[in-house]
Amino acid sequence: MHSNLNYLQAIESFKKHLQVEKGYSPLTIKEYAGDLMLFYNFLLEEIKFNKHFNIEKITKFEVSEFLANIILVNENSPVTRNRKLYSLRAFFKYLVQYEYIEENPTDNIEASRTEKKAEPIYLKLNDAQKYIESILKYNSINKNRDLAIVKILLYAGLRISELVNLDLEDIDFKDKSIKFYGKGNKERYVPLHDDIILAVKQYIPERNSINPANEDAKKALFLSRRGNRKSVRSIQLFVKKYAKLAGVKNAEKITPHKLRHTFASLLYLKTKDLKVLQDLLGHTDISTTQIYTHTDTEQRKDAISQFPDL
Repeated sequence: MHSNLNYLQAIESFKKHLQVEKGYSPLTIKEYAGDLMLFYNFLLEEIKFNKHFNIEKITKFEVSEFLANIILVNENSPVTRNRKLYSLRAFFKYLVQYEYIEENPTDNIEASRTEKKAEPIYLKLNDAQKYIESILKYNSINKNRDLAIVKILLYAGLRISELVNLDLEDIDFKDKSIKFYGKGNKERYVPLHDDIILAVKQYIPERNSINPANEDAKKALFLSRRGNRKSVRSIQLFVKKYAKLAGVKNAEKITPHKLRHTFASLLYLKTKDLKVLQDLLGHTDISTTQIYTHTDTEQRKDAISQFPDL
């Protein structure tokens, strides 16, 4: 039993495990580490642990208090609490497996009940068109970059984590496609609409005029003005900004993930091909894709209008 391991050392060991043995992407590892550091800060500030505390000091009590704090103090959703729980479960499961600790303090801690999945929020076709127009009309130095990013979300349905990790070499302009490693480190091949190809080509001269801040940025497709790879947070902010400028319904709720929903919903309405949609979205389980088989209000009204008189 490795009883001298402190919490921060354990996180570093866990990160190596995720990278080398699990093959997780850098972004996934960063998300795990972020959740674990949030727990660490809670233990220091609320439970008054010493900053070099040993991992064996953590019990079910501290984990339960942290998860309760997520809901009651930070006012996060049950979904957010569950994600933190899953990160802690994986961490402590690893520590038990490699005999750093004897018992997993997350055992018997249940996930929060969440509401049944509602139909996904997405932009109707005319709202999506207004959204694009809002970018074109807005006087921004980043217009070409923002337009290329939004078109990839709307025309290809990438996850935001996949988009920020795109490298310039991932785009095959001749084949009009991108090939990259998505969620679960699985290789994805996505054909690209001509509008994406055009938007990216218009952005590239602007990208090449920016001095990359580091080695990673030299490869990145999308750069900030400071020369760093574009961050998830910065994209989330401008996606919402353009939704407000376009005056679309539920503008406050429009996120990069909602643009992915838009791609999926509009494509399914057009093709009715669930298997192709599953492949394009990178879903392992087709039941996840089935949320896009919804009908909108107008379709329902049209169906009722066609009902025969009795």
